[in-house]
Amino acid sequence: MWARVYGFGFLSSLYLDQFLWLVYLLHLGYSPAFIGIQYAVMQAGRLALDVPSSMFADRFGGRAVLVAGALAKLVAALLFLWAGLGPGYVLAGAAVTAIALTLPSGVDLAYVRGLSERLEGTADENALVRRFADYVATQRLASLGSGILGGIIASVSFAWLYIAEAIGSLLMLMMAYTLPTSSPLPASGVVSLPGPAAAWREIRRPPYRALWGIGLAAAALWALSAVGTEYSQALLVALRLHPFEISLVFAAAGLVAWLATLAGGRLDEAQRGKLLRVAIWGYPVAAALRGAAASSAPWALASAAGGLALGRGASGAASMLLEQRIIAAAPSRMRATTLSAVNTLQMALQLLLFPLLGLLSARDGVAAIFLALAVGLLAASLSLWRLLPGATADIGLAAGGNSAEVENE
Repeated sequence: MWARVYGFGFLSSLYLDQFLWLVYLLHLGYSPAFIGIQYAVMQAGRLALDVPSSMFADRFGGRAVLVAGALAKLVAALLFLWAGLGPGYVLAGAAVTAIALTLPSGVDLAYVRGLSERLEGTADENALVRRFADYVATQRLASLGSGILGGIIASVSFAWLYIAEAIGSLLMLMMAYTLPTSSPLPASGVVSLPGPAAAWREIRRPPYRALWGIGLAAAALWALSAVGTEYSQALLVALRLHPFEISLVFAAAGLVAWLATLAGGRLDEAQRGKLLRVAIWGYPVAAALRGAAASSAPWALASAAGGLALGRGASGAASMLLEQRIIAAAPSRMRATTLSAVNTLQMALQLLLFPLLGLLSARDGVAAIFLALAVGLLAASLSLWRLLPGATADIGLAAGGNSAEVENE
């Protein structure tokens, strides 16, 4: 059964154009300005849909939402396959991609946590974190596969890249139908849960303020990091790497992220807390390394690749541990919604940051993007570092009836 869950997680994150979509659109002749609009459309769609879809999943079950996300991923692959026919296909593909990315967002992680609690109990928190980390690591492995396989296919034909993406999405859809329900229904067949208004009133109670403080800082950290990852494609293009070479660099960085995620899930409670407090500082250092790489120095490529690997490695450990904390601390009937609220804030920040940094790059060069990101990431890391030691005690109280342990260091 868990093999099917991991299989879905792998396929849901297997975007073969993950590190090449910008290169693909440039290859088709679309301008950077249009690509910025396309990216904004995608982020706006995610911004609008993330919380409502998660609220639906929390109230009625996550499997139907995951199936719908798989179907959207298949349609998006076909639309981008036809992107050369006109900008309408690109914009439609961006909108459907937003749906494909949004529907599983938060829902799959809450689904895995709830399913593991249902099947394995809640007594051993370390075992639950390990199961959660293994699922996230499977997604990281998909990113690694996307980098290698996507680069190989794109070196032959971008059309074949999106045909392969469509085939993978079809397999994901078939896998989604095999997933078990996340929780059993009452004998009457009616889910007895409070409405959204009551749930939101509960999570706004003072004991949950520490949880939202960490969520706000994490959203800023993730948004800045995600924008930096996207602009790393432009940095590597500026360093004259071919698409396949770009994919190999991202694949190597993905391997670091995968290993960091697996390692983080196998630590005990105290060690996880220490790793998280160290890993968050990798974000600003990684951005600074990529900023230094935007030069003609002979070590520029090593600095760019090293910065990308450090950033992905720090994210591999820190994002998994932060997501786990947020889900474990949230009310059990609002886990997906809580994480999606944090993700929505992240996407709103990305929606603002991506075009603004593009304008900064046009004026001052690519290096200015990463130096600005380094400053922002330093501030976000400092805020999160200050929140982690004292805030987790309050989060443990906020969990109330949720038996999941939360670190207090």
